[in-house]
Amino acid sequence: MSLKKKLSGPLLVVGLASPLMLVNCNGLPIPGGSCDELDTGNFAAFKLEGVAPDVTANIKGFVEASFNLNKLTVDLETDLIAICGELGTAAGMGAEEVKAEPKEGEGATKVCEAVAAKVKGMLSGAGEINIEIGEPSCYVPIDAMVECYKGCGAAVSPGEFEASCEGGEISGTCEAECKGSCTVEAGAECAGECGGTCEGKCDGKDSTGKCEGKCEGKCSASCKMEAAAECKGTCSGGCSAEIKAPKCSGEFKPPSVDVSCQMNCTAATAAQATCDPPSVKVTLGGEAGADIQGLVKGIEAAVPKIIAIGTGRAKSLVAVGEGLVKQGMGLKDSIAKLTPGMGAVKAGVCIAGALGLAKSAGASMSGSVSASASISGSVSAGGSAEGGASAEGGASAEGG
Repeated sequence: MSLKKKLSGPLLVVGLASPLMLVNCNGLPIPGGSCDELDTGNFAAFKLEGVAPDVTANIKGFVEASFNLNKLTVDLETDLIAICGELGTAAGMGAEEVKAEPKEGEGATKVCEAVAAKVKGMLSGAGEINIEIGEPSCYVPIDAMVECYKGCGAAVSPGEFEASCEGGEISGTCEAECKGSCTVEAGAECAGECGGTCEGKCDGKDSTGKCEGKCEGKCSASCKMEAAAECKGTCSGGCSAEIKAPKCSGEFKPPSVDVSCQMNCTAATAAQATCDPPSVKVTLGGEAGADIQGLVKGIEAAVPKIIAIGTGRAKSLVAVGEGLVKQGMGLKDSIAKLTPGMGAVKAGVCIAGALGLAKSAGASMSGSVSASASISGSVSAGGSAEGGASAEGGASAEGG
């Protein structure tokens, strides 16, 4: 999707009327009014002549955040289309059946729903199948957020991190004693809860060979250990020294940061947020043909990534897009108070264009959430699911 094309049609400055901001119904450029930054993506030299620095900074933050969010949502939808296509290929679908361009969620919806229908049909006639689906774990990059806050004039100290992580906890690299839990990646040495098979000593295994007790050896999935003198993975719940590369598993919202700064920085750093894919395990109750075995491998490979995008990242970005739209509409009050001049004209044009991008981003992510939910729903409906994703795209509380 071309960002430039979005700004080349008729430009209506909705709700930002002033003597300088004339609605151009013929689609011709407003004399002297342009917002080249929304074409180039370069906001380093963003300037509004005759506009106070604090107002300029606020408008720049909104416009840049909307641009970056829209670009990210286009990229995420592109990824989702490709991953749903991988699952479709595993289900035997042709290349043309899983082909689409990102377009405000429509591309992802088209491909993922077609794949979901195919997968559901195949699983329904495949006999006894047990499917376990966990929940994605998502994190906000605190260092990037704090750096962004500085641009809004809000300083946040490490001492405020813990209290500012709403609905989650702080985790990161601990170079001292990890007082909480230490999680290491798959294949690393484990001395705790193993989410997969254990190469070593295991307190107890289920019928599939999965370690249900403590593993002492190498775990095929992530391993969680309580209170470790040395943590070579991610430490959460407390470190005896300052934690490095901190991230928040909830919303990072320091009380000293105002709403507009918070929203702009959430959008500006969204590309650096991460979501760990959930575990997805499929167990066949009997003999299965090569087509079903291939589909099962496709489900275990693709569905975790689909859920991480849809249930994880896209779902949170829907709210960010909605917040930016509200913020943009609220900027009309400050625009109306500007001294007439080219700075005011450019401000109106930039805000109108950015509002369009924010709305497009919200629509794209809403579509991606629905597309992801169609896949997780088809997998859950086709097999006997445990902790499966819901129709709304969220994993159930029993997952994990």
